[in-house]
Amino acid sequence: MSEDRTQGQSKQRRQQARERGLVAHSPELTGAVGLLAASALLAIWGDDLTAALLGLVREPLIGAARVSADPAEVVARLRHLALAVAWPLGGLVVGFAAAALAAHQVQVGGLWAPSLLAPDPARLWAAGRGPGLATRATRGAWSVIKAAVVAVVAAWTIWSGWRDFQRLGGLEAGPLARASGLALRDLALRLALATLVLGLIDYGDRSNRLEAQLRMTPEEQREDQRATEGDPALRARRRRLARAWNGDPGEVLAGASLVLTGPAGLTLVLAGGPPPRRVVPQWAARGSAGARLRRSAEARKLPLADAPDLARRLARRRAPGLALPADALAELAPLWPAPSKGRAETGPAAG
Repeated sequence: MSEDRTQGQSKQRRQQARERGLVAHSPELTGAVGLLAASALLAIWGDDLTAALLGLVREPLIGAARVSADPAEVVARLRHLALAVAWPLGGLVVGFAAAALAAHQVQVGGLWAPSLLAPDPARLWAAGRGPGLATRATRGAWSVIKAAVVAVVAAWTIWSGWRDFQRLGGLEAGPLARASGLALRDLALRLALATLVLGLIDYGDRSNRLEAQLRMTPEEQREDQRATEGDPALRARRRRLARAWNGDPGEVLAGASLVLTGPAGLTLVLAGGPPPRRVVPQWAARGSAGARLRRSAEARKLPLADAPDLARRLARRRAPGLALPADALAELAPLWPAPSKGRAETGPAAG
């Protein structure tokens, strides 16, 4: 079936896929951008976080021992300890979340559909849905490759700084905390760059698979075109009628039985009849178009009847393409031309 999808995607098909949440996005790319933001913020607020953590460790050791059973004092103490690290640590967490959310929104083009996050219980028993075995195997192999790359980058980072790690045991508390923070930042930065490259590759692969999924067969393209622009035969007829209105409106008068005229060039073309048989208004025109339609009707020797009030009322009908009611047929009956002798003789025979 995929070999038959040779036609490109239409705007309507893309919009329908977007409404269903089918957009290309890579979780690896989202996480990599968030990790890069956290690494940058760690370089800015790392010293503050280190100082806050050292203060929490040192204060109980070098200060006087305080034992209190007052609940208010205990709560105040806990609040002090929490606020000491809340600002730098909260900045890292908020920065990571904001960067990851921004990266995700850039990938999906601003799509915001919380309803798509709701769990779908139908997936539990829809075993036949989803990608095939080959697709799942390819995705599994790609997941193994990504995990291997991350593991290799982490191992290489630790191996390259192994001598620095060995010297950490001889440092005091302050330098130890700062050196550990620098090592953590370097590790996070390298992992972020590695996952960023993997995320870009993964995003390109997902985009290509989505493009292939949205491609259409020739039959689907024709159906989509009909739904978007209407039936091609109907569009062709509309074009012919538009050309007829701009030139000689002879095609507009095809099948006409009577033409009613009114003020300001009002011309109403009727088909069917005579009353009490079914009569349907075909076209109505005013101004120069109505005058041109009237001249064309005269040239084709169609019967014309001057009925300003009736023509105005029929032209204002909300459903002009429907058959006229009985009261309108009663008003039209006196205006309808009598059949010619030839028609009167051949009519019963034809019937």
